[in-house]
Amino acid sequence: MTRKLGELVPRAGTRLVPTRRTRIAARVQAPLALPHRRATAHAWLRELLTPPAPRSYLAAGEQCLISTRFHWIVPLRMMLRTAVRMSLTGALMLVLGFLAPGAVILLAILVLAALSHSGYLGYLILRWRTDTIMVTDRRIIRVTGLLNLTADAVNLSQVTDATLHQSLIGRILDYGTLRIESAGQRQSLETLDYVPAPSAIYRATWPSSPRPKRR
Repeated sequence: MTRKLGELVPRAGTRLVPTRRTRIAARVQAPLALPHRRATAHAWLRELLTPPAPRSYLAAGEQCLISTRFHWIVPLRMMLRTAVRMSLTGALMLVLGFLAPGAVILLAILVLAALSHSGYLGYLILRWRTDTIMVTDRRIIRVTGLLNLTADAVNLSQVTDATLHQSLIGRILDYGTLRIESAGQRQSLETLDYVPAPSAIYRATWPSSPRPKRR
């Protein structure tokens, strides 16, 4: 009679003495639940920091034409500003270290300010990652927020005018500013800065159906 690995049964009135075979089986079988927990936590964190799929905001029969976030120059500008401020803070700390070595409290305040600013930069980059613009065959949708999401939309039938502006750098890097005028006057969708591929989004904001004429 053959026994499987780890299936040793003690006799009545005795104790099971762990052998090398049972210890190996215990080490192999025990940690099976840990990767599942880690994978679940990682998936939860990734889902939290990832914007929802475009289809979650679409109505029945609505088709998503464009789904994008703002241009990559937005986080680049944030990082450049942070680098300049961190450089100034480091230079100030060096000056204080030479001129006033005993100003420990002031140096600690500068270090805490630099660390808090770095954390705020990470928050802004994550928020940029979740800031999404979607153009469907019916609406323009913008989803903002990191932990608290806000979805704002305007019907294409209500768009009365749209203006696209591109600077020289915007033409080189392919981004621009889109101004939308609508009957509802949605403030969050009135001006969209640093829109990537602005020509495609500009064309998509005009539906194929005829517009009502202005009086």
